[in-house]
Amino acid sequence: MINRADLLASIRGGESGKLEFKEVVVRGGRVAFGGKKRRASSDLAEVFVSMANTQGGEVVFGVRDSDRAVVGIEPTHRDTVEQFVVNVAVDSCEPTIVPGLEWVFLPGEDGTERLCLLVTIPRSLRQVHRTNEGRYLERIGTHRRLISADRLSQFLVERGQPIAFELWPAQRARLEDLDSNLLGNHYRGRFPDWTPPDDWTDTPGRYVLAVKTDEGPVPTNAGVLMFTPRPDAFLPSAFIEMVSYRHDYPDGNSADSTRITGPLSSQIPDAVRYLEFSPLNPTVSVKRDDGRHDYPAYSLRALQEAVVNAVVHRDYAAPSQIIIRVFPDRIEFRNPGAPHNGLTVADLYTGSMPQRRNDTIVGFFRYYKSPVTGGVYMESRGEGFMNIVRESQRISGRRPELKIVGDTTQLTIFAGSPPVEAEDPSDTGSLTEHREVHDGNP
Repeated sequence: MINRADLLASIRGGESGKLEFKEVVVRGGRVAFGGKKRRASSDLAEVFVSMANTQGGEVVFGVRDSDRAVVGIEPTHRDTVEQFVVNVAVDSCEPTIVPGLEWVFLPGEDGTERLCLLVTIPRSLRQVHRTNEGRYLERIGTHRRLISADRLSQFLVERGQPIAFELWPAQRARLEDLDSNLLGNHYRGRFPDWTPPDDWTDTPGRYVLAVKTDEGPVPTNAGVLMFTPRPDAFLPSAFIEMVSYRHDYPDGNSADSTRITGPLSSQIPDAVRYLEFSPLNPTVSVKRDDGRHDYPAYSLRALQEAVVNAVVHRDYAAPSQIIIRVFPDRIEFRNPGAPHNGLTVADLYTGSMPQRRNDTIVGFFRYYKSPVTGGVYMESRGEGFMNIVRESQRISGRRPELKIVGDTTQLTIFAGSPPVEAEDPSDTGSLTEHREVHDGNP
C-alpha cells in the first residue's frame, strides 16, 4: 500500500528519474495524454522501457506534468485506463513488463479527492527491454534516450542475456560502408521532420547500427544487412536464391534462376516480384466454351508473408542462403535456422507468437511499407504465419506444410486448382496476372 503523504511529497517535488506524471484524456474510449501530440501507447511504452532498463520508477496517472496539479481520472474511465496500461506493458514492451497498479485518491487544487492511478515499474535485473517499435531506451534524469550499441552489449552481458548475432560487429565493415541514402530514406519515413545530420559518426551507434571496438566504431551485422547496398560482401550468405523448375522435383532442369541481393528492404519486394512474374505461369488457366479463363494459383499476400518470415527470422550466422524453389505445383521456402528459442512447428499452427531471433531487424521492418498490402511488413501482432495458412487454404484448399529439415526451416505453399464456380479473380489479395500460356511459359 502506497504511503499517501510520501506520494504527495514526491508529486510536489516534480518529475525525476524515477517519477513521471500523465494527464489522462479519454475520448471515444481511447486514451490520450494532455499536452502530448504523439500516440499515447508509444509514449507510455518508452516510459516503461526506459524505467525498467534503468532504476525502475513510478508513473502517476491523473497528475499534470506542467504544474504538478492533481486533475484525476473520471471514475467511469477507470477500467479503460487500467486496460490501456496493461495492454501497453504486454503488447508494446518486449519482453513484457509486469507493472504494479494501485488506484488512489489524492486531493486536487480545490481540495476535492480525485481518483488517480499509480503504476510501479520494477527495475529489470535479467532482461533488457525495448519498445515494439524497436527502441532500446534508458532514463537519464527526466529524459529518455536511446541506448547506444556498446552500452546495449554491456547491459546484455550484465544481465546474462546472450548478444544476438545481429548486434555483433560486422567483419571487414567500416562505418562509411553504411549508405547515407538508404539511411536517409528510412529515417525520413519514420520521422517526417527528419533532416540528415552533418556527421553520421554518432548516429548509427545510437540506433544500434554500429558498435565500438578497439579499432573504433564499426557497423553491426544489422547495420550492414539493412543499410549497405551489398550485405553479402560482409555476410556471404545474406542473399536469396530463386530457382524455377519445369518438373515437380529438383532435377537440375531449371527454367530460370537468379540471385537476389541488396539491403534486406529491397530483397523482400524483389523476391515477391520474381514470384509474381515467375517463368512458371502463376495462374491456373482453363479453356472453356466461352474462351480461356485464368485463376490465381497463389495468394500474393501469402507469398509475401512467406518471404518476409524467411528474411527477418533466418539465422544470419549460418553459412547458407535462403532458397526459394518454384515447382509447377508448389513453392518451397527454405531458410537457415530452426524456429527460435524452443518454438515448435505445432506452436506456429496454433497461432503462437513467434520467438524472434533478430529483434532489431524486425523493428526496422515495422517502418517499411508493403507494395502488396499498403501496410507495413511487420504488424507486431504475431499473425504472419496464420495469415499464410488462411490465405493459402483459401486458394488451394490445402494447408501449407512447415517442417524442419536439418538446421533449416522449410515452408511449402501449394498451387491452387480452378474452382468449379470461380470467384472474381480480381481479388486484390491474389495473383491476378492474366496472360496467355504457351508451352508452360508466359
